[in-house]
Amino acid sequence: MKERNVAGFFSRMTEHWRGDLFGGVTAAVVALPLALAFGVLSGAGPMAGLYGAVFTGILAAIFGGSPAQVSGPTAGMTVVLVPIYQEFGLTGLYMAMFLGSALLLLLSFLKVGRYVHLISQPVLSGFTNGIALLIFLQQIDSLRGASGAIVPAEAGLAGAVVAIMLVWPRITRKVPGSLVALVLSTAAVRLFWPEVFTTIGPIPGGWPTPQLAFFGELANLGALLRPALTIALLGAVESLLSAVVVDEMAGTRHDPDRELFGQGLGNMVATLFGGIVGTGAIVRSAARIQAGGRTRLAAVTHGLVILLVAVALGDLAGLIPRATLAGILMGTAINMVDRRSLADVRRVPVGDAAIMLTTAAITVVFDLVTAVAVGVLLSMIRFAVTVTDAPLTVKRMGKVTAIRLTGPLYFGAAKPFLDAVDAVPEGSTLVLDLRGVTSLDATGAQALERGYARATARGCEVSGPGCSPRFTGCCPAGTGCRCS
Repeated sequence: MKERNVAGFFSRMTEHWRGDLFGGVTAAVVALPLALAFGVLSGAGPMAGLYGAVFTGILAAIFGGSPAQVSGPTAGMTVVLVPIYQEFGLTGLYMAMFLGSALLLLLSFLKVGRYVHLISQPVLSGFTNGIALLIFLQQIDSLRGASGAIVPAEAGLAGAVVAIMLVWPRITRKVPGSLVALVLSTAAVRLFWPEVFTTIGPIPGGWPTPQLAFFGELANLGALLRPALTIALLGAVESLLSAVVVDEMAGTRHDPDRELFGQGLGNMVATLFGGIVGTGAIVRSAARIQAGGRTRLAAVTHGLVILLVAVALGDLAGLIPRATLAGILMGTAINMVDRRSLADVRRVPVGDAAIMLTTAAITVVFDLVTAVAVGVLLSMIRFAVTVTDAPLTVKRMGKVTAIRLTGPLYFGAAKPFLDAVDAVPEGSTLVLDLRGVTSLDATGAQALERGYARATARGCEVSGPGCSPRFTGCCPAGTGCRCS
């Protein structure tokens, strides 16, 4: 039975092999300059970005839950790695990435992937915009010289790269603007200004080998748990949200818990072989789908192509100017901005706009975990206020007062309801119309009992349907009110 399942798996993977091969090569072309840039930005080096794309891309494709997604280093994940590297060094960074990968596997076993959709859109837009701003600001700092001032030549080259990335899609989308900018700027520097710009420098190419020195950081396990949690949280959120978007583009359906397993496994192996961790990537996945890739073979091909580049062209990668990679990251940050959310700030409800802006600000000032936690908390508070604010209508006709409730009768609506009951004149008739109440919690049920007790204590007759032709409704169950 297992042999039959394995045979079926590989049969499905090779069913559309021509389109998958072309789609995989296209995704690799898109991913290559970004992987190099993200590796440099993380502090682990350009080859770490390539190795991360190789192992996460291949293993997440085979073992993950999204048949159409391509995974690898992303801007959002890399910006989280920078402060970890700055605080704990290279071995600390790898230990945190390994722990974060293990936590992703744990999340998959606990089957929490299905709950990621509970993060609201304002929170997602907020941390996306915050990450974009962080990346842009970090690259401005990378253009500074030893004196701390921005080097004009470096800034000019980075600006040219950004301009190419922004303009090139208007010419064609078949070749990614980041790759065009990488090739043109590197060639121009080598031909005309070889002594002016700082390059990446010599980098060790060749086949990836196990890098296990970071296990010496086990003594710092407690201090590394928080950054590891950040890595796991972002890996889960970004991968699963990307999978949702990819499903819409490819007409597929993903398994969220299996996707977390694939991402955790891919990132763990990438860490063991000197790569940086990644997530599902929408841009690479879209390029693969548009180029004809239809199965997991496309993502596997993407990883293998990058592996061949890492082995064969490592020396050439060392010639890339650092300002070029800075420009690629700045262009990526600009493209990351959720322009729609910013344009809608004045049109969406004030609460949504406040959550988005607060999440973005906390992402920049503090960290992603704090930003998401605060954003989710604010979203929950706003949701609670909204669903518990049951519309309450009070009508008075002589000695008859009718109170009508609609929507959920939760804790937030309890006080307004009791205040309305207390306002009923003594000795009058109170009619409760609860036909529009969709649900109630313990506080809502208690409010009905307390309302009945308060009204009867003040000499009021509490009733439901039939007490007046103008008011119809039902009495709250268990309160003892008289219904005729």
